[in-house]
Amino acid sequence: MSQVEEKKSGSSSRTATRKARRQQLINATIDSISRRGFSGTTLETVTKGAKLSHGVVNFHFNSKEDLYIETLGFLADEHYACWHEAMVEAGAGAATQLAAIVGADFDRKICTPKKLSVWFAFWGQAKYRPNYLKMRQRHDDERTVEMSRLCKEIIADGRYDQLDVASVVRSIEALVDGLWLNMLLYPKEISREKARFDCLSYFAQVFPKHFTRPDPDHPLTCSLVAV
Repeated sequence: MSQVEEKKSGSSSRTATRKARRQQLINATIDSISRRGFSGTTLETVTKGAKLSHGVVNFHFNSKEDLYIETLGFLADEHYACWHEAMVEAGAGAATQLAAIVGADFDRKICTPKKLSVWFAFWGQAKYRPNYLKMRQRHDDERTVEMSRLCKEIIADGRYDQLDVASVVRSIEALVDGLWLNMLLYPKEISREKARFDCLSYFAQVFPKHFTRPDPDHPLTCSLVAV
């Protein structure tokens, strides 16, 4: 290996290590907030969880607030990637894409008790830290645009003249948020599968020409009407 190749290899290794350390700290922050909330989370609880020294935190993040911002950014990016990929892979049909976007909200990687508790912790702090709300809206705005586009197409195709696009999209978002909260508060009563079943059942009520009520025995199966 030449000196140039060695330098490149060393640089890549350091970059990978730096990313790994940052992710360790973000994961530890998620764990700490889920267990202790914001008030009980300190740099000490984070470093203990990550099994790293206090100095490593200071090297990667300017402050605890900076660490919080990066943690929220990680969750937002993860959620965005999940629903966007699901939408793209669903194909061209508007109904299929809409079901895929909402279905991604209950993906096993996104919808975990730990991450849900952290999401609600951040939402609870949004009043006092507007940057949290801005970061969430950065991706939510695009999601709203996509869902509005799909709902508009479905409404036009099915001639659901009585429906208002903005109202339907708000209802879908409120339903998902409410189900997330119920899953957090009553984990033994509602599962990811049941939550997704409720969403698909709602679609069947609102868009009966495009969706049929899913089978309770197979709640993850999206039933689409051929139109």
